Amino acid sequence: MPHTDTTRTTDPELPARIVMVGCGHMGFAIVRGLLGSAPDCAIVAVETSPQRREMLTEFGGIAVTDELEIAPGDFVVIAVPPQVFGDFAAAQRHKFAPETPVLSVMAGLNAGTIAEALGTTQVVRSIPNTPSEVFQGMSVYYAGPAVAENTVAQSDLLLKAIGKALRVDSEELIDDATAFCGGGPAFVSYIVDAFCQFAADRGFTAEAGREMAVQVFGGTATLIAHSDKPPMQLCREVMTPNGTTERGIAAFDAAELKNSVMTALAASAQRSRELASAMSSGAGAGAADE
Repeated sequence: MPHTDTTRTTDPELPARIVMVGCGHMGFAIVRGLLGSAPDCAIVAVETSPQRREMLTEFGGIAVTDELEIAPGDFVVIAVPPQVFGDFAAAQRHKFAPETPVLSVMAGLNAGTIAEALGTTQVVRSIPNTPSEVFQGMSVYYAGPAVAENTVAQSDLLLKAIGKALRVDSEELIDDATAFCGGGPAFVSYIVDAFCQFAADRGFTAEAGREMAVQVFGGTATLIAHSDKPPMQLCREVMTPNGTTERGIAAFDAAELKNSVMTALAASAQRSRELASAMSSGAGAGAADE
C-alpha cells in the first residue's frame, strides 16, 4: 500500500548540492521550485542545449554547464528524455559511483534499468509534475530495498520542497501515477480549455473566461481538500431536482464522460508500461513526455 511517511533514524537535510541533468519542462519546473523553497541549496544544471543553457543563465541562481561532473556528496536528479537515457548512460556511467544517489524523474524507465545502466544501487524512481514550478507538485516515488535510508529521505525532502510527495511500495504503481499525476496537469488543462471555449462562445472575453475557469477549478479543488465528503457527494449537493446542474451532469453521463476519463488514464498508464518494457529490453521507444 502507498504511504507518505518514511521511517528515519536521523533528521536529514536537503543535499548540499543537487546536480540536475536535463532542464526541459520537468527539470526546469523542479529547478524553479527548489530556488523558491530551498534557496540555500546549490544547484548545478547540466544541459546540452545551448538555447536552454542561455535561458538558465539568464534566469540566475544556479550554475549552468554542458558537462556532467559528480563530486562526493552530490545528489543527482536525472530529467533527460527517456529515449536518450541509453546514450547518456553509456557516455556518463564512469562518473557514477555505486553509492551515488540518483532521483529519476523520467517516465517509463524502471529503477532497476537505471541502476544497472549507471552502476549505482541508489536509485529512486519518481514521477513529479509541472505544478512543481509553483510549489504545488504532486510526486509519487518508489525506492527498492537496496536504496539507503538517507537517499530515500533526501529524495522525499527534495520532492516535498516542490509540493507533496507519496511513496509507494510497489513500482507497478509508478506507471499508474505517471498517468494520474504526471499527465494529470495536461488532462485537467484540457478540460479547463473546454470551459474557456464555452465562455468565449457565449461572449465572455478570453481574460474573463480564463479567470472564471481558474477560480472554479482552483476553488473546487480547495473545497474537496478541506472536506471529508467524497467528490461525488459534493457534486450531488450542487444538483437540485430538474435543475441546471442536473441537466449538465445528465449530458456528461449520456456522453459517458467518466468512462472516457478512466479510459484516457488507463491508456496513459499502459503507455508508461510499454515504454518501461521497451527501455528495459534496450529496444528504445518513441518520444515520451514527463
